[in-house]
Amino acid sequence: MTVRAVLINPPVPDDQIWVREGRCQQWDIWGAPFPPYSLAMVSTQLKKNDIKTLIIDSGVQGKNLEAVLADCDEFKPDLAVVSVATPTVKSDLGWFALELKERIPSIKIAALGIHASKFPAELLAEYGALDFAIIGEPELTCGELGIAIREGQPVDTIRGLAWKAGEGNCKVNSRREFVGNLDSLGFPDWADLDFSIYRMPIKLRPFSMIGFSRGCPFSCKFCAAHMYGGSILRKRSVQSLLQEIELNLSLGVRDFLFWTELLTLDEDFLDVFLDSLIRKGLHTKINWVCNSRVDSGSREMFIKMKKAGCWQIAFGFEFGDDAILQLAQKGGRATIEQGRKTARLADEAGIVVDGHFIMGYPGETRKTLQKTIDYACSLPLTFAHFYAATPFPGSTLFDETIQAERLENPDLEGANQGKATISTDMLDADTVDLFIKKAYRSFYFRPEVVRRGLRIPSGPGEFLNLLKTGFQFYRSMKG
Repeated sequence: MTVRAVLINPPVPDDQIWVREGRCQQWDIWGAPFPPYSLAMVSTQLKKNDIKTLIIDSGVQGKNLEAVLADCDEFKPDLAVVSVATPTVKSDLGWFALELKERIPSIKIAALGIHASKFPAELLAEYGALDFAIIGEPELTCGELGIAIREGQPVDTIRGLAWKAGEGNCKVNSRREFVGNLDSLGFPDWADLDFSIYRMPIKLRPFSMIGFSRGCPFSCKFCAAHMYGGSILRKRSVQSLLQEIELNLSLGVRDFLFWTELLTLDEDFLDVFLDSLIRKGLHTKINWVCNSRVDSGSREMFIKMKKAGCWQIAFGFEFGDDAILQLAQKGGRATIEQGRKTARLADEAGIVVDGHFIMGYPGETRKTLQKTIDYACSLPLTFAHFYAATPFPGSTLFDETIQAERLENPDLEGANQGKATISTDMLDADTVDLFIKKAYRSFYFRPEVVRRGLRIPSGPGEFLNLLKTGFQFYRSMKG
């Protein structure tokens, strides 16, 4: 029996583009959405088990509901794996999945993502079109689910799966352990993707995501990453990373996001990787960006990263007040002064520094919000992002916010980091939103930021793209 699985980043009614990748659950503000990494990794596992797949990234591909349903009609899938995010869950499952089930009544629909991992039974009970929820890392669970559907086998022994055992009866199987050997998962299957529609901001060259490592040993209250990747840092082998880079080069892609929470945490491993990258001459062929923490990385490491092709690094500075950093359990050695030192070292190495900040965390005041703005403006940053503290399910912040009844919108529909959803005795959501706009104005309307930004473009085209990006920010700040 031939089994077909369609893997979908679903459309939304207003055709907005949403990022649904691990902890990143937001609408795309850069005009540079991520390639659907998780779906591509699931596709690899399904194909290993002789299951035909089709990936549909609806928003980026410009496909509305009818276009996606038409693709499904033509492909005739037995299984649909739908990427779900907290802000779009009602649309993903209460609208799109329902329409898909009505169009193809025999199809089985599974949801993956952090929201499905946190609330598997609740989603199955609430959404009639949903048949399965994937808990945690999706690859192996989806692979076994595909086999079970093909062979007509029961699913009660598939770890990491929740399922409907009958009307009003939801079963949640035992959790699956996180994969120890990430190399065993193989590379993402990009066969259905056109990278020309996934472009690095400003550079506007096609870019891909390379999963560098998974897991984070820190326990920041505002982050839900551990729901998907666990709390132990698991690294791929250097050989596997180099092979995937070479594969992407053969596809015409030379720009990358090295996808990990903390690239510089294990400096010994990173040192070996960078040396290997340089020794093979790949550093002359690729450009890449990454994320990391302010309490890791040295002057020598940043210099070598720059030599190996890194042009931008993003740090989570979060707050401009050490007391709030401690309140949010940022952990490690993350302090205001440590952030200042690390940003300076990366900047002096010639790497563009991107800062991420949170505003409106419970316990904050107008004074601490202003301190965050002042902190951001004092750092050698080219870019800064100011996010509203958002209690995504799976985070400690979510549990504490629900318990304290602080949510403006208890079901979190449409909640995203661009608009405050938490009100406290000291700060209401509207005030936080005003401070976020003030933060963007304060940071970007400075000659120093303009000078830094002008260092990035390598030609007239990139300069024009930089102006367009700046205009986008300006419009958002006026809104």
